[in-house]
Amino acid sequence: MIQKLFLIILLLIPGGVLSASEEGPGSRTEQLEQQRLQKLQKIEPYRQTGLERDFLWVEQNLDKLLHLNYKGFYPQAGSISTGSGISLGVRYWKPDLGDSSLDLQLSAAGSLHGYQEYAFQFGKIPQAEPGLLLESIRSERIYQLGDIPIKQRGSFYYVDLRYRDFPQEDFFGIGPQSREEDRSNFRLKNTSYDAVIGYRFSRWLRVGTRLGFQQFDIGGGTDDRFPDTQALFNETSAPGLTEQPDFFLLRPFVLFDYRDVSGNPHKGGLVGFSFTRFDDVDKSQFDFNRFIFETRQFLPLFSRSQILALRFFTSLSDADKGSQVPFYLQETLGGGDTLRGFATFRFQDNDLLYLSAEYRFEAASALELALFYDTGKVFPDRSDFNFKDLENSYGFGIRIKAPSAVIFRFDVGHSGEGTEFHFKFGSSF
Repeated sequence: MIQKLFLIILLLIPGGVLSASEEGPGSRTEQLEQQRLQKLQKIEPYRQTGLERDFLWVEQNLDKLLHLNYKGFYPQAGSISTGSGISLGVRYWKPDLGDSSLDLQLSAAGSLHGYQEYAFQFGKIPQAEPGLLLESIRSERIYQLGDIPIKQRGSFYYVDLRYRDFPQEDFFGIGPQSREEDRSNFRLKNTSYDAVIGYRFSRWLRVGTRLGFQQFDIGGGTDDRFPDTQALFNETSAPGLTEQPDFFLLRPFVLFDYRDVSGNPHKGGLVGFSFTRFDDVDKSQFDFNRFIFETRQFLPLFSRSQILALRFFTSLSDADKGSQVPFYLQETLGGGDTLRGFATFRFQDNDLLYLSAEYRFEAASALELALFYDTGKVFPDRSDFNFKDLENSYGFGIRIKAPSAVIFRFDVGHSGEGTEFHFKFGSSF
């Protein structure tokens, strides 16, 4: 019994000595702990660079900057027309005059290329507080009322008076076979007197009608790099070049807009249709009808930060017997909004078909990267409506965004005719 007890003590002692040696003052555990404490003492807090601080400030204040105003005056930036370049303007907005539902808006804008636009709107205008962005205007857009927040359900009605002076509009000729070397430019002046009335049935559905009178004037362009359109083309190759009649215009439209955020959508979509009647009040040489259909879809991929954006747009114009569509009212493809690998207004004709797809990735809440593919064509008759002989372009883009809108974008597009760079305010679609 004594021998067994002695053996047990001998077995326990080494274990006790070993434990003591591991936990003593010079143990490996203590050395590791001391090294860890020394590293912690050397660690310094992360210091942001000046660029990082500036970017963070912009990210946190973009929505405030979008609605910057002084006593109803709002600064604006963007593009007056697709080909105007960067434009600056100011807008005065006075809502709910005399405690009524009537609003007053006045605006003026200009670009370094000499583009100008002045507008007056009065009535029950279906939009919220004006923002920073100017809208590009080349022809009326059916989704104009979908790109701005609607104040309330119910009716809207207002007068819309505008004067536009676009001094450097590009023209390459009519049809898909137009040539790069025939690039010319002309001056387009337009005065419009419109009344708009409509109804918003729900958050998604609204209908309306625009009734107006429009005047046009064509002159020589101011871009000295290219000849005047009048020097290269005539009334046969560019109908309406020598005579510009006045028009009565009627445009009913239907818009179904179910995007989550109209200016910066991550899901949902938009479907719109409009019919426009242009009546030549002078000689009935340019009477025609135009049908427009457009749809956009925004599909989340894996997460909210990755979006597949799709767009389909078509415009079909039918001239009355013995009439034509004037060249300055034809639809166009090319530039920062369509076929981004081609020059602005590169193709135009009576009819148009256009499709676009974008993969959008939000690297940060205020920074978006995009890959895009554009395809489409123009054609003289709706019997040519098909997906043959399409023009194609592709590229990438970088966008600066606020939660409610895309503020600025830089797109690089490539096509068989070269590479185009586009600096634009607002979203591509």
